[in-house]
Amino acid sequence: MPGALPPPFLAITPGVLERDAGGGFTQTHDAMLRAARAAIAGGVRGLLVREPSLADGDVLRLARALREALDEVDEPTWLGLHDRVHLASAAGAQAAHVGGRSLPAAEARRVLDAGLTLGVSTHDGDDRGAWEGADYALHAPVFTPVSKHASGAALGHDGLARFVERCGLPVWAVGGITSERIGELASTGARGAAAIGAVWGIDATPIRGAEGPITDAVGIETRAAALVEAAGHVFSEVPQ
Repeated sequence: MPGALPPPFLAITPGVLERDAGGGFTQTHDAMLRAARAAIAGGVRGLLVREPSLADGDVLRLARALREALDEVDEPTWLGLHDRVHLASAAGAQAAHVGGRSLPAAEARRVLDAGLTLGVSTHDGDDRGAWEGADYALHAPVFTPVSKHASGAALGHDGLARFVERCGLPVWAVGGITSERIGELASTGARGAAAIGAVWGIDATPIRGAEGPITDAVGIETRAAALVEAAGHVFSEVPQ
C-alpha cells in the first residue's frame, strides 16, 4: 500500500540552485528557505525538492530545513526528494521521486525505505514499465512550461485525461500550471497539480544562487495562495 500522497497542489523547488564561486551554499540555502516559508505562508503544504546541481550534502541540509519549516504548520504536510532516493528517510521526507534519467521506479522501490511513497515522472508515449512500482505519477507537459523547456507537445485536457485512464495511478499534472489554468484540469481524473515557475516567479532563464525572483517573498506568498485555492476547488471532489 502507498504511503502519504502529495496534497492537491505540489510546489517543486526551482531546480537551479548552485553553490557560489567560492564553494559556499549559505546564501543560496537561506534564500531558498525564505522563499519556501513564503510559499508555506501562502498555503503550500507539499514540497518536492528537485535540485540536480547540488551535492547530496547540500540537498540533505536544504531538505531538513524545509522539513522543519513544514512542521511548523499545524496540519498535515508532505515533503519529497527528487532523484535522491537514498536521502529521503534521512531528510524526514514522506517520499522519493524518480525522473526519466534516474532509477526505474521498480529498482528505486527496492532501495527505498519501507513505508515511504514513491513517485515517478512520466511523459506522453511512456509505456507501463515507466511507472510500474510507483505510488503516484507526475505527468508532463500538460501545458507549455513556464520554467523549463518542454519535453514534448503540450497534452492539454484530453491528453491528460487519456493518460490518467491508462496509467491506473494517482496522477498530478505538471507543465505550464498556473492558477488560471488549473480550472482546465477539471474532469480529467487527475488528483492534483504541481508547479515550479508559477510559484517562484521564474521563467526558463536560469537563476544563480540567491539572485533572482526567488527572493520575492511577497510575490511568492500571493502566487502560492492563488494556486492552492484553485487546486482546492478543482480537486476537492476527486477521491483522495
